[in-house]
Amino acid sequence: MENTLFPDADAAYIRIRNGKLHRTNEVDDGTFVDVDTDGNPLYIQFLYVSDGVRHQQLPGVTDQENRQMFALLQESGIEVTPLA
Repeated sequence: MENTLFPDADAAYIRIRNGKLHRTNEVDDGTFVDVDTDGNPLYIQFLYVSDGVRHQQLPGVTDQENRQMFALLQESGIEVTPLA
């Protein structure tokens, strides 16, 4: 799993696994999941990260991947709001 920050775009892009992009699914205004033809998540894009991100379970992402992903964001200095 790899996190790439784009400060000029106020975005973070996390690679979950390698694969060929099939489509991008919008989760909410600032969260997008790129999936392969089987619906497996490849990349997660978070926008407006300077405002922080909400910790949420994303479609197709395992609990372990989810914890790892949000820990990466926190380690990068992005505020993560815990699940309610």
